[in-house]
Amino acid sequence: MNMKRGCLVASSALLAAALFACSDSSNPGLPENDVSAVGNADDGSPVSKTVLPEEESVAGESSEQSAPESAEPAVQDDSADESSADESPAVGEETSSSSSIESSASLDSILTIIFPDGIDIDTARHDPDSVGVWHFYDPRGTHDNPDFAYGEMTDPRDGNVYKTTTIGGQVWMAENLNYFDIEGAASSIKNDWCYWDKPENCESAGRLYTWNVAQRICPEGWRLPTKSDWESLLQEVGADSLNEILWKGSSKLKSKSGWENDGSGTDDFGFTALPAGMKFTTSTQDGFTYHGCSSLMWAATEADGGAADTLAYHMYLDCSNDNAIVNTVRKINGLSVRCVKE
Repeated sequence: MNMKRGCLVASSALLAAALFACSDSSNPGLPENDVSAVGNADDGSPVSKTVLPEEESVAGESSEQSAPESAEPAVQDDSADESSADESPAVGEETSSSSSIESSASLDSILTIIFPDGIDIDTARHDPDSVGVWHFYDPRGTHDNPDFAYGEMTDPRDGNVYKTTTIGGQVWMAENLNYFDIEGAASSIKNDWCYWDKPENCESAGRLYTWNVAQRICPEGWRLPTKSDWESLLQEVGADSLNEILWKGSSKLKSKSGWENDGSGTDDFGFTALPAGMKFTTSTQDGFTYHGCSSLMWAATEADGGAADTLAYHMYLDCSNDNAIVNTVRKINGLSVRCVKE
């Protein structure tokens, strides 16, 4: 492991320990080593970078359709020395008095660098189950645009009523789909989730589906949008294409409240994108991440060439910038679904 990568992982571990110590209860779904940072895109605007386990990349993983280095989340090095990790105490594990003093001194130095103005957590805003997340416990519709005249549709399968919006002649669901996958319920492999496996989180932000399920989960008369549909949507709301995958102007699609880091939008078109996060799966672990900061919504389009076996496109919005990314992600991950009318 090179020095730069080593410092990042060490810093994340110490920061995680600090947050654990400051909170009354641990996050039941947040994976270890999930650390967000901010970089800059080609246009100078900030973009989020996140370390995920096992080369998991939200902004895209296809070598044929890769995002610019500055626009992609950083990825943790799998080749890290396991023995070094074994020697470090786990988060919350008791250590000797002298070790605690040394760790505290190092941690203070790191926190001073990362948070020069101190850490200010608005506890009234966050979910009591975890530090730093948005309110999943808010009732459905809490973050709707009160100034927008939504349409609506009813899913005949379960009677669920969804708000809709018309953008550029296309009718979109203005909420994430929340339909239980009855067809796949008997399968031994789980393919759809509520965040943290809490049913109430599906009520407020919709379900998270694998790509294969997303392909067939929209109600009759509706379909999963293609990559072209997402690009057309961005053009219609006035977003600027900076390159093949990066657009600027996502705030017009974000809900007016509910996003971390002052990342809420103007929701000019009633699309009301929510930062519902994702379910990730790797060969060694899985979990939930990006809650409160990112919206990831499937496209029906697969990656090019051989990458189509494992990758498909999605549209990604982030709380730290006004960018939208249309790129590939692994099909086995759980993302939100927005259906478009046929």
